[in-house]
Amino acid sequence: MHDEIDEIDAYFASKGETTEGEAVKLEHMMMEKISLNPARRKLLRIVGIFGKTEKQLKEDSGLTDFFFKFHMDFLLKEDFLKFEDGMYRLTNPGIAMHDSVC
Repeated sequence: MHDEIDEIDAYFASKGETTEGEAVKLEHMMMEKISLNPARRKLLRIVGIFGKTEKQLKEDSGLTDFFFKFHMDFLLKEDFLKFEDGMYRLTNPGIAMHDSVC
């Protein structure tokens, strides 16, 4: 059997790195996903400028464990929050989002 490149391999090989325009579009899509979701806006508002522990966030948000983890995973993965020294804190994009929607 010989190695052939199929259409899917060719597609992914042609993709290359994300352009600046594509990166901005993706960033705006993530910001929209946060700004339209009341639970995510609430989590950003609760973290605020001083940060919060996980226990404080869970109590203040009133979210179930499942939804808390779901929304926190999203905010962490998309770099709107960070976890350091036992506290959740806003990143620079998180601060910008906090200032615009909270």
